[in-house]
Amino acid sequence: MSSRADPSGPLLTLEQFVQALTAQLDRAQDALAMKARTGRPLTFALKDLAVDLQVFWEVGSDGQLRIRNAGPNESGASVVKLSFTSITRQMVEENTIAFQHDEDPRGLGELSDSLDADQTRRLQMVGVRTVGQLKKLSGGTDPQAVEAYLGIPVMNLRAALRSASRPTVTGHAVVQRADEPALLRIEGANLSGEEQPEVRLRGEAVEVLEAQPSALLVRPLSHHREGQLEVRIGGARATGFFYMDGAGSTAAPETPATRVADPWRVAPGGGR
Repeated sequence: MSSRADPSGPLLTLEQFVQALTAQLDRAQDALAMKARTGRPLTFALKDLAVDLQVFWEVGSDGQLRIRNAGPNESGASVVKLSFTSITRQMVEENTIAFQHDEDPRGLGELSDSLDADQTRRLQMVGVRTVGQLKKLSGGTDPQAVEAYLGIPVMNLRAALRSASRPTVTGHAVVQRADEPALLRIEGANLSGEEQPEVRLRGEAVEVLEAQPSALLVRPLSHHREGQLEVRIGGARATGFFYMDGAGSTAAPETPATRVADPWRVAPGGGR
């Protein structure tokens, strides 16, 4: 294959090209479905699609493979043949990652103090993109085998796992139950284990009603409106901020909390 990539021309990663093409095919399928609902007895369907591309390749320093379409009368381009076929929803679900079952969905970027950019990229190239997937890989694999295969030193993997096992607070939500004072759900990772977690709001201990690795349900005191929250499990500690008044989306501990009827039943990692 040729590597004559023109830096002045538009470059797309192969992933971007495939995603753009499949997104348009999805829209075409949706349009056909609407057409069928008008009462037309027969219509068309998309089953197979074959595409031949004349492209130049470029591999960036970030490890991404990019392509540029060949222009008119440009020689030396490579031919890429892509074939698309229809698959069912069941086939997709059986062969993709169940994100809702990831015990720790944080990205590997959270472990930047243990893994550098090159080591993170090597893990991503073998399908390890979340902290939970790294834990699974390390739980069933000899770290020395990972070092031999990926070139990531054992000491870095062990440091990353130590970092991954520390409790982390990522967000919070207000839980409103009928005829009860509002409760606070603290979201994160490694928030429960063999030892009972201890939670303090503004430095005062509060009752932990329910505990899961991804969430804790606590009962604030009547005067707790906002301030620092602290979770302790054994000798490990995680902190964040809570805000009981107000509504809206919360993606981080320092943002306003969401007020909902009872999100604990559908909290990440399972319900009560």
